[in-house]
Amino acid sequence: MNARLRPMIRTLLLTLFVACAFLLPAQEIDIQANDDKPIEERIVYNRQSTTHISIHTQGFGAGFKTGRIRTINRTTYWKGEVVSLHAMKEIKSVNLASYSIRPYIYGKLNNVFVLRFGYGEERRIYGKPYWGGVETSWTFEAGASLALLKPYYYYVVVYVPTSTGVDQIVEEQTFDQHDQWAEIVGKAPFTTGLGHIRFSPGLHASAGLRFEFGKSRTRVQALDVKAVAEGFPLGVRIMDGQRNPWFYLTLQLSYSWGSRFNKY
Repeated sequence: MNARLRPMIRTLLLTLFVACAFLLPAQEIDIQANDDKPIEERIVYNRQSTTHISIHTQGFGAGFKTGRIRTINRTTYWKGEVVSLHAMKEIKSVNLASYSIRPYIYGKLNNVFVLRFGYGEERRIYGKPYWGGVETSWTFEAGASLALLKPYYYYVVVYVPTSTGVDQIVEEQTFDQHDQWAEIVGKAPFTTGLGHIRFSPGLHASAGLRFEFGKSRTRVQALDVKAVAEGFPLGVRIMDGQRNPWFYLTLQLSYSWGSRFNKY
């Protein structure tokens, strides 16, 4: 298993274990009398909206969900998010002999960001007891993906023949042109190459567990642990030497916050 993957998987599994430990005292039925609760805790809400940030085994992301509470045990939602996608073999290097100390990743072809739009469902497993604790649910989701591939540029030294000999100049070039330059000086700015973005459409599906620990019924705070399978028929190539991989499987940990409300 790749060395970069191991600590991320350990973190996800540890989070899952700790969250499960809190579920041991959970009860399926809230036994506190409704008359003892504040009015906002006695209302039945039918809408839910959240924002989330996430880390996964090949990058980071952020997004939102807007959903409808169908029953006490079932919520459906629409979701949109953007995540970065890195190769597992990315290693940063620095040319200490150059005037630039911007680290670069040797052999990288593209910065990749994936837009995901999907429809999902939460199915409650354990309810939250009246004194607090954690509510847990299964989550399932599927939808469309769109990968944005922005070429990764380097500052490189190029030898140019002149009438008096050979001059050295620094240019911005991609790794596809590595046979034309002598050495890498550093990484070019991220904005270089924005006009050459390419797109690769695809599909994704995910399944996992959701741990909701908000203290109020109107406020949502939750951790999601899930596996995401994603396919791109045209492929998404990140590094030189890859065979234009079309399938990616990642583990993702997300933190969500938001609110529940009524919309009639």
